[in-house]
Amino acid sequence: MDIKLKNRHRISVLLAAAVVFAAAFIMVGLYPFFENESSRNGVPVYEENAFLRHLVFGNYVLAMEDAQAEQNKILSPFQYFLPEAETELKAGSGGENGKSAGTPDDEIFTDDGDEKTEYLRSLRKNCIREYENWNRYFGSIRNSIDYQMIDENGKVILDHSEGRFIPNNSHYVFQAVLHYDELGRMDISCVRGENTAYLLNTLQDFGDADPMESYYDEQYFPEGKFRLSNPRSVTFAYGMSEQQIDALKDTNGNIWTAYENSGSVTRIFIGLICAVAALALFISCFDVTLADSVGLLRTPFELVAGIGAGSVAFGAGLTSLVAVTNRGDLYNALLRANFLPVVADIMVKLWNFLWWLVPFAVIYWSVLCIRDVFHIGIGRYLRERTICGLFWGWVIRSLRKLFGYLANINLQDKSDRTIFKIAAVNFIVLTVLCSLWFLGIGAIFVYSIILFFVMRKYYLDLSSKYNMLLKATNQIAEGNLEVVIEEDLGVFEAFKKEIQKIQSGLKVVVDEEVKSQKLKTDLISNMSHDLKTPLTAIITYVNLLKDDHATPEQRKAYIDILEQKSMRLKALIEDLFEISKANSNNVTLDLEDVDIVSLLKEVSFELCDKIEESTIDFRWNLPDEKIILSLDSQKTYRIFDNLLTNIIKYAMPGTRAYIDMKKDNGWVVIILKNVSAAELTFNPEEITERFARGDQARNTEGSGLGMAIAKSFVELQNGKLTVETEADLFRVIIRWPIM
Repeated sequence: MDIKLKNRHRISVLLAAAVVFAAAFIMVGLYPFFENESSRNGVPVYEENAFLRHLVFGNYVLAMEDAQAEQNKILSPFQYFLPEAETELKAGSGGENGKSAGTPDDEIFTDDGDEKTEYLRSLRKNCIREYENWNRYFGSIRNSIDYQMIDENGKVILDHSEGRFIPNNSHYVFQAVLHYDELGRMDISCVRGENTAYLLNTLQDFGDADPMESYYDEQYFPEGKFRLSNPRSVTFAYGMSEQQIDALKDTNGNIWTAYENSGSVTRIFIGLICAVAALALFISCFDVTLADSVGLLRTPFELVAGIGAGSVAFGAGLTSLVAVTNRGDLYNALLRANFLPVVADIMVKLWNFLWWLVPFAVIYWSVLCIRDVFHIGIGRYLRERTICGLFWGWVIRSLRKLFGYLANINLQDKSDRTIFKIAAVNFIVLTVLCSLWFLGIGAIFVYSIILFFVMRKYYLDLSSKYNMLLKATNQIAEGNLEVVIEEDLGVFEAFKKEIQKIQSGLKVVVDEEVKSQKLKTDLISNMSHDLKTPLTAIITYVNLLKDDHATPEQRKAYIDILEQKSMRLKALIEDLFEISKANSNNVTLDLEDVDIVSLLKEVSFELCDKIEESTIDFRWNLPDEKIILSLDSQKTYRIFDNLLTNIIKYAMPGTRAYIDMKKDNGWVVIILKNVSAAELTFNPEEITERFARGDQARNTEGSGLGMAIAKSFVELQNGKLTVETEADLFRVIIRWPIM
């Protein structure tokens, strides 16, 4: 991917983030507008979901009224909703005297007991006051709404609906059916009205909450012993027709306005969703290849549609978050958690901002995914970007594989023909036997027995041939490479040839190992000889220098010889290091463009004195043009120096040596030829091994490493060096590819 394309992708991502962030910021910024909608003529009214809260309060009011009617007496809300606390208060206070019933006269309450009693009395007052508020709230809407109280058997025990059965009644525009189970947990059986997601979430939140929660003191009851006792095994159904809604607006519009306007959050959200989708479509036109680089944008259409629709529904359901935020519930909770007011305000805004980011980001992503249809075309999009298309493609590929498999069945092949015959005969036999009805069962039994013996015979034959094959492989594993399998192995016949190949390969490996061991032995012997010779001379002449009778002229001659042998030993050790590094690939190449013609001429110029002394006539056949290769100039210089020096040392004096260079089919070919002074009795492949010499007597100055170093350096630079001999003609050929 080029830099321009990467930059375009980065800009697209930044623009996408800017659009999504801006939409979420606008949504959070409109919160005060939603709050102001719940006022009329500048006078604040009940909170946004007051109407729904009054419905839930009505559950407690109706349950209390039913209990009083059933028991035919006036009940205290504290006694009905907090019966455990009422019992604890009576037991702790002992009536007016502040003693428990049956408590001895000399026993008094501790300070902790007095505080607990005072707390319970305060809790009783608060419970009565809250119930009065619930009754008043519910009473403000009671005459404008139909309601019923239904027991667990479906019987209406309290009715205010003109004889209609409210649950699932299409007569009502607004409807809420709230059911309490045997443990007092509320769930919503049915809800109908504008913005049902909002109604469902808000009603469930009120049903799960304890309206007396703020009055509980955990200091005295850390286990949460006293909690509001909800109605049990009962259903409350509420319904409003269009006429009742209009009447409620006229009589108590401030309560209904908030519910009516709760859908405005959703409408603005949908508008912003459309704006984000339009901007996503517009921005994507400037970077149509983004989906090719980001796998997430190649999500199948069905998943994109489902997730996109879910994000819209999720965003519509966030209207309850607006209400909770505008009421200050989040802010107050953070203050109770000891956050500073400024920090709490920032955290509330950030919390809302992050939640609104989710649906806008998903919609932007959905548009980018679907936008790819304009880039790759509808046909390819359906094939590659839909689950149905991917499944259909898998089916097509599977059918093609099946067709190819069937097409490759070669009935001319013995095994395929045999299997086909067996399957066909088995099909015919089973078809005939099945047509015999009841008699076919006995026939199938006999057929199964026959089939068993036939298959057993075939299996035993197969097992026998397998054992032959296993025996042969075991012998090879034990080192017997001469084992021969003469029997027909049937289906394993192909393994016979493979085993023969393994035998041949193992023989080659064994021969190579033997050769390697021989080379190691020769290496130790030759290295010992070549290192020992100059070292022995050095020791000898050092002892001669110790002789006090030696003359100055003798001492000078000894020192010259010592210098010569030391340099010889140094050169030998340096060559040994060079070949060791080359064989271990521990050589660093400094590649550069090199004119190989000029480099070879430079080497010949440096050796011109030795060439003249050798009496060998060098014939140069080099091209006039430059030949540029990517080589390490120092290593290449060493290659040519070693090869030319080798000619000077081992060529027959008075003969000619030829150095040719040419281009041949994309290669540079360098050929060095000379007539050897000694008879060429060695293997040409061994001359490039370490410490190998054409002079078997090892009387010359060579170290036996020159050819090995040259070959290693050539191969390290992607070249090839081969040695050929013909009678006394010695030829070295170097090939380098022309890049």
